[in-house]
Amino acid sequence: DYHVVLLHVSSGGQSFIYDLDTVLPFPCPFDTYVEDAFKSDDDIHPQFRRKFRVIRADSYLKNFASDRSHMKDSSGNWREPPPPYPCIETG
Repeated sequence: DYHVVLLHVSSGGQSFIYDLDTVLPFPCPFDTYVEDAFKSDDDIHPQFRRKFRVIRADSYLKNFASDRSHMKDSSGNWREPPPPYPCIETG
């Protein structure tokens, strides 16, 4: 599974996270977001620990797409109802 957020580094030097699926402030100062959203991995089995992939916004907008196949089980049935909006597609 994945979760996408936007990291904006302002010209004044402060960074903000824009996360549409959080109860934290929107936008949230980077330091606050990291401290409050990511708790310690100490109690998480190593195979389930978080992984991060940071990509530039222009690359994301040009290349990211999802056919929602990750939301289906091995028989092709939805694990949960899909969102009502169309899949993310690129040209």
